[in-house]
Amino acid sequence: MVDALVLGRQGKDEAIEKFTYLIDRLAKMPEARRQAQDQRLQIILEQSMFGLQSYHARRNRLDETVTAYGDVIDAILDEDAYAVWRENQARVFWWQGRHEAAAEILRVEVDKDPFDVNLRGLLFSIFVDDDNLDQAEAVIVSLAEELEDVFGTADSDRWAATAGRIQRSSAAQSSSEEADSTASLQFGFLHYLRSSLALEKGEWEEAFNEFAKAAKASAVYTDLWRMLYQPLVVRQHVRLANRALNREKLPASQGFWRGLSGNYAGDQQGARAEWRRVTQIPLDEVTPHSVGDWILAHYYLDANGSSRSDRPDVAGIKDDQAEEILSDEDRRGLQVAMHLLQQPDTRRDPQVLCLAALGWGIYGHKEHLQRNVRHALEQLRAGFLDSKLPVLNWYFFRDLLQPEDFAEVEQYFHRPKA
Repeated sequence: MVDALVLGRQGKDEAIEKFTYLIDRLAKMPEARRQAQDQRLQIILEQSMFGLQSYHARRNRLDETVTAYGDVIDAILDEDAYAVWRENQARVFWWQGRHEAAAEILRVEVDKDPFDVNLRGLLFSIFVDDDNLDQAEAVIVSLAEELEDVFGTADSDRWAATAGRIQRSSAAQSSSEEADSTASLQFGFLHYLRSSLALEKGEWEEAFNEFAKAAKASAVYTDLWRMLYQPLVVRQHVRLANRALNREKLPASQGFWRGLSGNYAGDQQGARAEWRRVTQIPLDEVTPHSVGDWILAHYYLDANGSSRSDRPDVAGIKDDQAEEILSDEDRRGLQVAMHLLQQPDTRRDPQVLCLAALGWGIYGHKEHLQRNVRHALEQLRAGFLDSKLPVLNWYFFRDLLQPEDFAEVEQYFHRPKA
């Protein structure tokens, strides 16, 4: 099993043979034997199934991802594992442009668990991606109806008044408060979906107001204002973006995005001042949630403040030799990105890989740029997160790379709709 997983991470097709051997052998065993010893063999079987599915997705072999063992999968996976398998299958259908097939799977799963935010959020995203905003709105209406049935209202303020409080912090809830905590999350999610739909419709004030309601209903969203101000910044709605940025608690994130907003509005001097303040924040004071913005502030300063001829010749330099050429303050962003790729928790993180790729691209090293972008995309697919890199990264790479370098990697990113 370990060999199969290692080969899969290395992108070697020998992983298929090893996963298949394990699955075929274990599937033929009596179920009672697989369930013995705390389901040890059943767990290995399920890990092998998901390992094979993940490997096919990583290699972009989407037909194999959704058909391998499809005729027996429901017989050899337990109910929870089968639900995960089906969710992954829906994602692959989505990547293939088979939106209705993906939606049909998710409708069934959402009916089973109407308060699963991941399933409902995925169904909503599929309809948005297909520009089917009526169906996206129907997903929201369905959630409101569920809240009405269970809590007696679909109005978050009315529910909060009845409950006697609005959850304002992320402090742990006691067991007696579990129901209120669930309701708080669901009402927040309802408003978040409404905000997202308003963004798609270009109803910017409505998007802000609904997100503010989400943050009021659930503490989860009080720390997620970036989900609103990021799309507002790149779409250059400065006033509303700044209102949302006022709610951001992380200095590095607030400073970077204020700088980017100013840059897009034509205030390059103000943007550089914001980014310079971010780079002066000591790294040990930067949280994991904002380290990407801290790195990007360095990149934007460097790309906008030095000529290409001033940058080092990195031809032939390997990733693990980065520190030999990245020693001064202007190159600190790439230093930190490379350091994160050496850490167990972030070495396969698609966003960290993107940050490393972008840093190498800024310094003109096409080989490292392309390799890290492709690796990031493989990791994204392997985790069934997406089929292309996030659209926000499209903006960063467009802004900072030479046009000919950007043209060579643009295919790997989601592009803005407009």
